[in-house]
Amino acid sequence: MGCKKEKLIDFYLIPLNHISFPKEYKKTQTSLMKAIDKYYYTKATEEKKISLENELNKKTNHLLKKSRKKLKKQQKEYNESENAEKYKIFGELLTANLYRFSKEKLESDNIEVTNYYEDPPKTIKINLDKSLSPSENAQRYFKKYQKAKTRNKKLKKEIKNTEAEIKYLENISFQLESAEDLEELDTIKEELIKEGYLSEKKQDIKKKKKTDPTKKSSLEFISKDGFKILVGKNNKQNDYLTLKEASSEDIWLHTKEIAGSHVVIKGKDAPLSTIEEAASIAAYYSKGKNSSNVPVDYTRIKHVRKPKGAKPGMVFYDNYKTLFVDPVKPAD
Repeated sequence: MGCKKEKLIDFYLIPLNHISFPKEYKKTQTSLMKAIDKYYYTKATEEKKISLENELNKKTNHLLKKSRKKLKKQQKEYNESENAEKYKIFGELLTANLYRFSKEKLESDNIEVTNYYEDPPKTIKINLDKSLSPSENAQRYFKKYQKAKTRNKKLKKEIKNTEAEIKYLENISFQLESAEDLEELDTIKEELIKEGYLSEKKQDIKKKKKTDPTKKSSLEFISKDGFKILVGKNNKQNDYLTLKEASSEDIWLHTKEIAGSHVVIKGKDAPLSTIEEAASIAAYYSKGKNSSNVPVDYTRIKHVRKPKGAKPGMVFYDNYKTLFVDPVKPAD
């Protein structure tokens, strides 16, 4: 049998003992037909995986680009709304200088006044709408002040939601990079459909079946000190691991501000050496796996919570400490 990128891509009818293949590549079948069936099944599955991976990556990258553009626009608008106070000052200064205006109409589209709110006071120029009366111009600025103030509060919430969406999509992007088989990609696709990012096609509805989050369990390793370390590979596993499987005194780890897996150390008395080992594993199963000195936060499960309405895999935590570690691939 031949191999490419650890996938079966060819088969042979005669033994190839003279060629040194890694043990995991050697697959034998009891008949030629079974070998052919296995070959085409593996080939078809790999082609489906590549096709779905490309589809999901394209969609996720588009959504990320759109969300980042949206955030930039919101932040610009927020910075502009931060100037709300100046509109209030303009209104008050115009009100204080009404005696200087003609009662019938405005003769200029601006007025220079002394701004006593600055220390020392400075002369400033305020733009006017000549179609409005002096008092109406003052009221116009008061209305702009109230509108900007209201918009400022709304924008704070919108920016927070957009930032959360970007964080979620970055996490999906990381999981797509890490997905090893078609089943993992199907799980991600199912989640994106449920969250409203993808529309459900007829063929998806036909093949859809209820999935059990425990069916494909999280990764499991044993630390040098003998403690069990669990790692979620997707949002469904992350949520199940953190919110269902872990106990309140277990230690929870996650890369700081970097997309990655939820990691849990089972047992409340884990020594620092195990926490450091788990932190290196958390760094490895994250977007920072090719970096060094990666920040990893850790805390007790009882300090981790999932707010109502939060997206899959998204949690808040406090009472945490941070370790800086190099990513280390755990031993099988």
